[in-house]
Amino acid sequence: MSAESIPITPAMFAEAIQELSLSILYAKASELRNSIAHLQRSNAELETFVQESCDSAEDKRELEDYITENKGVMTSMTERIALLKAEVERRGQQWIETEEKRTEVTVVNGTNGASASTVQPDASIVGEGQNEARPDLDQEGVYL
Repeated sequence: MSAESIPITPAMFAEAIQELSLSILYAKASELRNSIAHLQRSNAELETFVQESCDSAEDKRELEDYITENKGVMTSMTERIALLKAEVERRGQQWIETEEKRTEVTVVNGTNGASASTVQPDASIVGEGQNEARPDLDQEGVYL
């Protein structure tokens, strides 16, 4: 983030979203979740690099600082999602979770036998062209 760029406070964010439509509130929550997912993936890659490939202590510290900063940003984004939920509920509407169901799958590396957990979409939310996992989805139509 630029040294000149300062994010708005949670109070200012809560005030700003009061004028937005419900669809925009949900779109913003989706955008924030997507950003969180990218930061989580980035942190996992950075942590792996620090553990396996980082040579100097100075480089390790710098990368660990980036990981810590990313965690702070993710916390801020999660708080904003909570504010979006509160705004929807303030309007007398029910918050509908839009995040996809996910299951954890263990993947084993064939070369050294090490295993790592990875997140894969649940078979119940396969997209178009992936109906092999669910024969009952071979019908045409829109599945949400």
